Amino acid sequence: MRCPNCGKQSVIRSVTVRWSQSRGAMIPERGHFCTACKKGFEDERPPSGELAFQSVKVDGMTDALRYLQESADLVVVRHKTGVREVLF
Repeated sequence: MRCPNCGKQSVIRSVTVRWSQSRGAMIPERGHFCTACKKGFEDERPPSGELAFQSVKVDGMTDALRYLQESADLVVVRHKTGVREVLF
């Protein structure tokens, strides 16, 4: 595979180029990295089946959240600052 920026074949395939947070969801952006020109670029085809988490801040733990966490449908995280966040 050749780099579209410099044309050399010094490309590392399928690496995480960067992480972007949009609307509370951490979405990994997979792509390629050229070691010659030190630039990352995305693949031409769309990503298939990438994992993404959504997060919502909550005031406290309720019985409904506890039940959903026990059934492994979501995870409730308590940060050191005391803020609780639900990951699903």
